[in-house]
Order: sequence, then C-alpha cells, then structure tokens
Amino acid sequence: GPVVIWNLLRRCNLSCRHCYANSFDKEFEGELSLDECLRTVDQLKDAHVPALILSGGEPLLHPHLFTIAKYAKEKKYYLALSSNGILITEEVADKLKELDFNYVGVSLDGLPETHDYIRGQEGAFYKSVDGIKNGVSRGLKMGIRTTLTHSNAHQIEAMLDLSISLGVEKFYLSHLNYGGRGNKKEDAVFKMTRDVMILLFEKAFDYESKGIHLEIVTG
Repeated sequence: GPVVIWNLLRRCNLSCRHCYANSFDKEFEGELSLDECLRTVDQLKDAHVPALILSGGEPLLHPHLFTIAKYAKEKKYYLALSSNGILITEEVADKLKELDFNYVGVSLDGLPETHDYIRGQEGAFYKSVDGIKNGVSRGLKMGIRTTLTHSNAHQIEAMLDLSISLGVEKFYLSHLNYGGRGNKKEDAVFKMTRDVMILLFEKAFDYESKGIHLEIVTG
C-alpha cells in the first residue's frame, strides 16, 4: 500500500509564504472528530498502508494528536510527524519518544533571517531549532525539511551543515507546490534547481566517503 501523509488539521501557528494548505492560526470547519480519526486509522490499515505521516497545518495543535498516534502505533504503523518544531518542548519530545514515533521531520527553510521571512514570524528559526535539539537529545530520529525557493537556494549547503551539526539523521529537500499560498513566483528557476540537485549528489558522495551519516531525500 501507499505511504500516507495525513493533514490532521488545517490550523497552524505560522503563516508561511509557500503554504499549500493556506493555513492560519484559526479554527476551520469540517474537520474530523476523534472517532472519525480513529476510524480513518482503521480504514488506512485495511488499505495496507504501512506508514503514516501526521501533518497539518501544525499537527501538535490537534487536541487528540497523542490519542491518534497511540492508536496508530497499536495498529503497527511506521509513524512519523511533520511539524514546524516550535511546539516540540522537552515535555512534548518526551511524549513523542514514549509513543515511539519512528521519525520527526521539522521544517527549516533557510538560515535565521530567511527562515523567519518565509515563515512569517520573527524568532521562528531558533524556536524550531530548540525543538530539533529536544528531539535529538531524547533519541528520536529527527530530520530537517527545506522547501526550495529562490529565497533560499543559495543556503542549501549551509542547511546540510546545520543538519550535521544538530545531529539529525535526514535532510529532505521539497520542491515547491503551487497550491494554497505556494505561488510559482517564489519557485527556484531551472538553473537554481539543477545546481542544488548537483550539490546534493556531490555532498552525498562526500559524506559517504568520510563516513558521515546523513540521509538525503528529495520530493
């Protein structure tokens, strides 16, 4: 079966320039109740889905996230969380570890000034980095996810360096989705994208030759 990325809710505590869900920090109508969420977990299992990635919006704002996650683990899913990291406090990191999340990916879209500009909140970078550190310190498999735009294409090598320095295990480069607020005017032009992909190939070879473990994924 397919891997499923489940946008549990649309609400988010940031207002990113490239948000494909057009999320804001407000309640949205028509979202699933807890019973409907648990039933969905069953239906996905019936469809032979092996892996479930809980996303949003910001999934840590969902009032029943931990209940849904516990139920999913009981159903033997590979379980991941896709978060902006701001709400991954020490207590939340403890809970994610207790629930045996297999992977937690945190969005960082560049160095501090660039990230805060893209994410629409001053200080967001350092809050997200704190969330990553909280996860790493508890032995969670953590990753950094970066959406490539013309604003951050020149910072991808720095993001790889940051990934290694923070002790995360995966770097995921996402190409821009034109849905929601994701306007194609934000996108990296062809040459930028090609140069970044070549950089990723070269860095992957370099890390492998030096015994540095960093999984590099694009999507």
